[in-house]
Parts: sequence; structure tokens; C-alpha cells
Amino acid sequence: MTRPDPDWVFLRQGMLLPALCLLAGTLLWATTTIYRTRLDNVLEAERQALAGIEQERQELISRREAREQFSAVYDELTASGIVGPDQRLQWVQALRSSTSSLGLPYVRYSTGPQEVFTAPYLMAGISAPVMNSPMELQLGLVHELDLLRLLDKLAEYPGLFHVRACQLERLESDRPAESDSANLTGSCQLSWFSIPAGSTLAALNEGE
Repeated sequence: MTRPDPDWVFLRQGMLLPALCLLAGTLLWATTTIYRTRLDNVLEAERQALAGIEQERQELISRREAREQFSAVYDELTASGIVGPDQRLQWVQALRSSTSSLGLPYVRYSTGPQEVFTAPYLMAGISAPVMNSPMELQLGLVHELDLLRLLDKLAEYPGLFHVRACQLERLESDRPAESDSANLTGSCQLSWFSIPAGSTLAALNEGE
């Protein structure tokens, strides 16, 4: 007894429709998968862009709030002569006026070149640059309190200074102390501070 040969023509005809359906389903699945992957990529890119825009918006709000918060301080510093160019001539005039009003026997001064003031609390890229102008004083004083009165008098004028060091020395003399001549000599090193207006305005404009 022999095994009958399969009818390949009939078999091919019967499998043609299922094969076509399978191929169409595969193509549809592949197309849908690719399209969905592209949509997911676009959606993720849009989410990242939206997150970046939101971060920029929050930074802008923070900068505007900081500007509003410190605008009064900025105006006060500007009015007091701290923000702006080096006011060296005004500082010298304030020294002369204070010396004259207090009746000090004499005052001599010298100023050094302006330099950048550095401190741990001044953060680069955030804090506005602060400039330091050194001034050295040689004073003739009637008594010790004249030095304190002079420093208090200078504080009434526009500007901001820091006393780095002071030294008093009594003059050697056989005569008694007099009320209209120098009985002591004093030397002080001051630092006058200023903030360049251009850099401050640039920092403010970056916040807009």
C-alpha cells in the first residue's frame, strides 16, 4: 500500500489567504509600533522642552522677586554713594571738612590704587563686584577722643569705609598738653568701598 502524494496546488491555494492575512497583520503591527514609538519620542521631547521652559519661568520669577526685594536696598546704596564710580574726591573733601569742623591741628592723607575687594561671602558670578580704595591718614590730635569723633564725622558723609588699623602715639614734650595744638599723633588705614554701577545694572538686566 503506497502513501498518496500531497496535492501541493490545492494546499497552496488554501494557504494563500491566511498567508496574506498574516502578512497584512504583520505589516500593520510593524507600522503601528513604529508610529507609536515616534509619537512616544515626540511626546518625551515635548515633555523635556516643557520642563525646561518651566524651569526658566521659575528662575525668571525668582529673579524678578529678588529684584523687587532688593530694589529698595539698591536705591539706598546708590543714594548713599556706594553704587557708582570711585568717589575719591568726595571722600577727601569729607576728610577735610571733618578735620576743619573738629578743629584738629593737622591731617595728611594718601590714597592707593583701587583694587577688587575679596571676601568668602562674595560669590563669583552672583555677588556684584566690590572695589576697595585704600586711604592712609596721618593726624595731629589734641586728645584721644578726637580720633573717634573724626571717624564718626566721616560716617555722616556719603560712602562706606572700614577701619583696617589705627595707632596713637603721644608726643614727647616737656610742656603740658595744650588745647589748640597736637598732643598726639595718629595713623589710620581706611578702606573705602564702592560697587561699579555698570556691573550691577548688567546683573539686574540678566534677571529680566
